[in-house]
Amino acid sequence: MNKDVPNTKSASVNGPVLVGIDGSEIALRALDRAIEEARVRNVGVRLIGAFPVVGVGDPGLERRFREAVTAENDQNLKAAQDRVAQADVKVDTASGEGDAAKAIIEAAKDCSLVVMGKRGKGGALRGRLGSVSAAVAAHSPVPVIVVPPREEDDSSDVETARESAHHKDVHVSDEESQGGTRTPASEMDFTGSVVVGVDAAGEKNPAVAQAIEYAKAHGSTLSLVSVNGALSGTPDWFQDQYNQTYYFDESVRKLNQIAKDIAEQNPELKVTRHGFLGRPGRVLVQATRTADLVVVGSRGIGGFTGLLLGSVSQSVLGAAAGPVMVVPSGK
Repeated sequence: MNKDVPNTKSASVNGPVLVGIDGSEIALRALDRAIEEARVRNVGVRLIGAFPVVGVGDPGLERRFREAVTAENDQNLKAAQDRVAQADVKVDTASGEGDAAKAIIEAAKDCSLVVMGKRGKGGALRGRLGSVSAAVAAHSPVPVIVVPPREEDDSSDVETARESAHHKDVHVSDEESQGGTRTPASEMDFTGSVVVGVDAAGEKNPAVAQAIEYAKAHGSTLSLVSVNGALSGTPDWFQDQYNQTYYFDESVRKLNQIAKDIAEQNPELKVTRHGFLGRPGRVLVQATRTADLVVVGSRGIGGFTGLLLGSVSQSVLGAAAGPVMVVPSGK
């Protein structure tokens, strides 16, 4: 077992939704998402603020600094607490000293979900994927939803996702060998869907299992995405020459079976499946432009012990234009 990944069995499915608060606009956006998630789960919201501890060799200065950041933290938590109370959702608060990510990860142990703003302001929760949200997504014992800022407040995420579109990332409507219609990944519309990438683990992948439950709870469509780049790590000319069609068709057949199994086990759930040629990270980034939520695992099948995040989850989080859920891999 990977000792860097917490045991998800210790997390409480009936625990509150934990949200980091630092007084920024993006933290309030994350808070609104946390309130929505708490209502769906019929649980409360737990607010957490953290403030740094400094040692400068001057007790008076250290005391004044501590008083200032503590007051700022308390003020931010009180404003957030009032916002949750107005939404008629149960709320409690917690505070931590020192490293914000560590405080949030520790507090998440008895929660069902963590919601974070993609980047903090560097205020009471100090720490472009922000260092705190990246660390929490990598090491949280429970799923983490990372929320980007509104486009009108900060359009950089939307612009990054748009600029990352690549002409070689295409959706193929049918088996490649049957001459399926190709559509650029950037033109796919996943509105109303929870999108999750499917790898060789299929429905046994914790990310897929979490996406199923989330889609059912929110009345969303579950969109399963398989991205095939043929022989990973080899040049494009090699992939084109050596049976890219075969590898793609094989992945689509597996995807169809996974979709069929999920639909049979969850008859109330609308399930769609989508086969792509290209790179998984780039394809899922494009999905974040329209999807209600994109779900990824903290590490995929090829993950290495000690890595903060897998290459796909890291690239998706960094460039996402919409909310992304990172699910502990459990390895």
